[in-house]
Amino acid sequence: MEVSAECNLWDSVLEITKVAQEKGGDPLVWAIQVSSCLISSGVSLPSFELANFLVSNICWENNLPIAWKFLEKALVLKIVSPIIVFPLLSSRVIQNRHLRPAAFRLYMELMRRHIFTLKIHVNMQSYQKIVNFLDSILHLTEIFGVHADEPGVLVVEIIFSLVWQLLDASLDDEGLLQLTPEKKSRWPTKPEDMEIDGCIADMERNEQKERLKNLNTLLAIELIGQFLQNKVTAKILYLARQNMPVHWGDFVQRIQLLAGNSSALQSSSIISPKALLQLASDAHNLSKANSLQEHYVRSTSRSLATCAGLCFGSSRSSLWLPLDLFLEDAMDGSQVNATSAIEIITDLVKSLQAINATTWHETFLGLWMAALRLVQRERDPIEGPVPRLDTRLCMLFSIITLVIADLIEEEESEACDEIESSIGRHMKKQVEGTRRGDVVSCLQNLGDYQSLLTPPQAVTTAANQAAAKAMMFRSGANTSYFECINMKDMPTNCSGNLHHLIVEACIARNLLDTSAYFWPGFVNGRMNQLPHSMPTQVPGWSSFMKGAPLTPTMINALVSAPASRYA
Repeated sequence: MEVSAECNLWDSVLEITKVAQEKGGDPLVWAIQVSSCLISSGVSLPSFELANFLVSNICWENNLPIAWKFLEKALVLKIVSPIIVFPLLSSRVIQNRHLRPAAFRLYMELMRRHIFTLKIHVNMQSYQKIVNFLDSILHLTEIFGVHADEPGVLVVEIIFSLVWQLLDASLDDEGLLQLTPEKKSRWPTKPEDMEIDGCIADMERNEQKERLKNLNTLLAIELIGQFLQNKVTAKILYLARQNMPVHWGDFVQRIQLLAGNSSALQSSSIISPKALLQLASDAHNLSKANSLQEHYVRSTSRSLATCAGLCFGSSRSSLWLPLDLFLEDAMDGSQVNATSAIEIITDLVKSLQAINATTWHETFLGLWMAALRLVQRERDPIEGPVPRLDTRLCMLFSIITLVIADLIEEEESEACDEIESSIGRHMKKQVEGTRRGDVVSCLQNLGDYQSLLTPPQAVTTAANQAAAKAMMFRSGANTSYFECINMKDMPTNCSGNLHHLIVEACIARNLLDTSAYFWPGFVNGRMNQLPHSMPTQVPGWSSFMKGAPLTPTMINALVSAPASRYA
């Protein structure tokens, strides 16, 4: 019965695809229809089965531009995962790149757009099925000698294999593959014999296809450089180097062979042979790039699964060790980075999220906890000329919130651009991504870690004020009066912690709204009686012009806000 239902589901998807293709339908509409069909049938997204369906549909009975557009839209809307799509495509497209150069070009263009974001979604219930299927196609276990028991291992093997396939294809295109010790590729790089004669004869008569083949070789080499240069994929390749040194040595030898003999590489305006060798060397010595990596390698000389962050239970906090190390490094005033701490942490967070295959909820929680640990390590500072605690609090309340704001903006701007391009640029719409919801949920859970939230003495008063503000808001009072109130006049003992200050920082950055004040357990109780010292007017230019006295609070309000022309 289940088999019949599954067949009916994919028959429906095929029918939707055929109708959209025949009518030249909008890929966005097609993607919405397909995702609705899958969700209504209980299929979780992104779907491994849909990725296999789309790739099989293209290769090769339906190798049409609109079919590639459907695949592109599925990647953009994240109903299929790039970590599944590109291995499936590579096994079919690369060996047929001479027969179908346009398909090879589209494959590389899609990879250039989507593989470097590397937002990995692995449904653990079907993980073993995915591993077995990909292994049967790419023979990863046979080639690397490591079975992908964990998602992180699978990611490393897939990225390494994708780059290596491009490298072998480039060597083969320039007649250099014969100069390797094996004299062949580990993966299929040539089409089946039965297809060669007629197709190649046609291609030899087609100068346009010949030019496209040459351009493809150049693009493949430049794409290899991008893999070695991109911060996320370079760190993943570093894990391959650490845990598969023999294979990495073979890979570097082929890079050297390509750099020394490739005519296509010589003609590239984007990357030079020397630059390619340097990138391979940088990936080889990534641990020397900065002090974070030096500490990380020394402290984590573990197996591939562990390095990829595949820890569970009580040891799961070790996933975020690189964050702790970088945050400590950032406190060292003797080191000045050319890149801002916000950018470095943002890239590091995205890398760890990809390598660890964690949700964004877990990632944000790990980031906040790393910042809280940074503060707690200096909660009782030794007197000295350098305000160490202030710097750590700045990291917690300012830098980390800006990092999270950037990550949310990145997702929402991509979604907004997608909608604008689909419905017209004259219609603008604010799109709320899933990361914003993950921030809310992780901040709610953060309140459970009381030992990390105990405020240092220097900010205890500020924490109490933040808790009091939340209680006033829940009581229906206008919090604009809050700065005018003396905490001693508060009728309730308002005991706050770092959680309250973090929430205030997030509200100030528009990451949260005031509904956070109503989270269960965020504050204890309500105010039944408002303070007697609460003024009748909110301090500001308006009340000042109406005759309010010039108190210190009023002066601060006037200085902080310019007067309107009607004041």
